[in-house]
Amino acid sequence: MALGGDYGSTSSTGSCNKDVSRESSGSTTHLFPSSSGRSTPVMNGRGSGGGEEGYEELLKDSVPCPTCRGLGRVPREQESELVALIPMKDKRLKPRRTWLYVAIAVFLCVGTAGTCMFFLFPRDVVISSTRPLLQPIFLDLNVSAMFVNFTVMNFYNFTNSNFVPVEIVGSQMTAMYDERMMSKAVNTSSVEVPIRSSLQYGIVMNFVLSKTNDWGFLVSFCEDHRPWVHNLPITFELVANYTYLGHVEQTTLTTYQQVSCYNSSAHTTVSTPVQKKRSLLAAPSFHILVGKE
Repeated sequence: MALGGDYGSTSSTGSCNKDVSRESSGSTTHLFPSSSGRSTPVMNGRGSGGGEEGYEELLKDSVPCPTCRGLGRVPREQESELVALIPMKDKRLKPRRTWLYVAIAVFLCVGTAGTCMFFLFPRDVVISSTRPLLQPIFLDLNVSAMFVNFTVMNFYNFTNSNFVPVEIVGSQMTAMYDERMMSKAVNTSSVEVPIRSSLQYGIVMNFVLSKTNDWGFLVSFCEDHRPWVHNLPITFELVANYTYLGHVEQTTLTTYQQVSCYNSSAHTTVSTPVQKKRSLLAAPSFHILVGKE
């Protein structure tokens, strides 16, 4: 394949000369444009006149012509200067399946964004309670001294609907009787609620009824064996702080529950110094138990 002569001007119009080769008597004849605009045959690398001045090697320093379907060459030094003319009916001007590629790209973007929002969208942590009757796990009753010290355990269920674990970083439970606060428990320990699961949260609260805190009038209720007398209606309010994905949220729950201060085995006892010491050790002001459901 060979090109020559005024090839730069010919390529700038968007047309490329094709090499024409024909076999004749074992020799190859190449036609390429000359300076006069006519093709000059070259026999075995020499011109028809026998001179070597017509020889040109056109494959050197050239690149394929983009509009000749790979059948032509253009000089490399003019590659950035020449302008290719493409017919309007050329298929390269009408890419196929463009709408399909655009639809797939849009679908993938929307699907990815929707999936991320579904899994990472924050959901509230729900606290629930069955509101059971709270029986004392420890009770110290002294009728003569008008003193009662008892401990109950209240259970709550924490439900995590998120697709990420939630960590409870602190909680506070308050007990109210007749719109007055009887006791309060605070916890600063951390408990993790797994993904899409529930966790049982138990809090132990201590109650002290005596003359010094104006709750002495309830001591007589605690020695009465009738349930509707010694079951005290108490309002519990739980406030819990939890964190997930770097955010700190707060959830609350208020329950109205019956709390018994009656000891069926020995409802009236006389406190001795040893018993008082034991009560201080066995009745902490706050305790927490955790168990998975």
